[in-house]
Amino acid sequence: MTKKPKSKIDKRIVKQQQLVARVSSLLKADQAEVQALLSTPLQQAVRINPLKQDPSVTLDVMQKLGWQGSSIDWCTNGYTIDSGFEMLRDSDLARDGFVYIQNTSSWLPVVALDPQPGETVLDVCAAPGGKTSHIAALMQNAGTLIANDNSKPRLMRLQRNLERLSATAELTLHDATLLARKLDGQLFDRILLDAPCSGEGLINLSDPSTLDTWSVAHVKRLATLQKRIISQAWQLLKPGGVLVYSTCTTAPEENEAVINWLLRKQPDARLHPILLHNTDLKSGITEWQGIKYHADLSGAARILPNTDGDEAFFVAHLVKDASVTTES
Repeated sequence: MTKKPKSKIDKRIVKQQQLVARVSSLLKADQAEVQALLSTPLQQAVRINPLKQDPSVTLDVMQKLGWQGSSIDWCTNGYTIDSGFEMLRDSDLARDGFVYIQNTSSWLPVVALDPQPGETVLDVCAAPGGKTSHIAALMQNAGTLIANDNSKPRLMRLQRNLERLSATAELTLHDATLLARKLDGQLFDRILLDAPCSGEGLINLSDPSTLDTWSVAHVKRLATLQKRIISQAWQLLKPGGVLVYSTCTTAPEENEAVINWLLRKQPDARLHPILLHNTDLKSGITEWQGIKYHADLSGAARILPNTDGDEAFFVAHLVKDASVTTES
């Protein structure tokens, strides 16, 4: 007798059980607690864009609009939104690019990258442009910033966002798995790889539809893709350069396992700890489901699901050791 296909509701229930079990194992927490954490709404914050005008002027306008919040000391021009979110979101400031509203977790990869004016920087998977514009702001639009994406519609959206934010970047439309060949001859001081991922940090169990694209099989397929992309990015990094790898997912297969693979494959790869004051960063893990990872992965940073509404994120800061000679 042929079994009837499961309904969408049944599939979502199975996926929810799988995800909660995996995150419970990762957090070493009770499943009921994890269920509550994964149902917590994300809390938005605001980054003032210094490329438009003096941030103090923008801050004064925000306050007049009814915004209230406090500065986030580890992110220049970053602020919480304690009240006045709707007014700020719907304001001319947001529409015209004077501010950019994001979850604070999205700032961490760029802060870890620490791009400087005059450098050559690559954003591998750049659309829709929040992180690219943040990089441009820290570079003060001085230097070379290349923003790549493999989708023309997303690249057009990226272009519109960068124009709105007065951020200067050269846009390229390349498959990231072929990037080293496409950008042959170019090397970069710093590279951000905010990799395509399963987006577990964006799943909210109070909205079951957010589970629809998630599955363990999808996580594993993405891990294969992420390894291909980080290998390409590594080839484009100058000796002594910095590569920051990030995802908005909790899955170790897409996080520590990818960096572990790179550390084993590239003798010139070094993982440097991410140290930021007044942040609730957790260490990367060194073992998952019986598989042991490189000991240095404890220096990677995780933002885990929490009651503050932070988006789950993983960030690794890698440096190409200039003293190591590798075969081309």
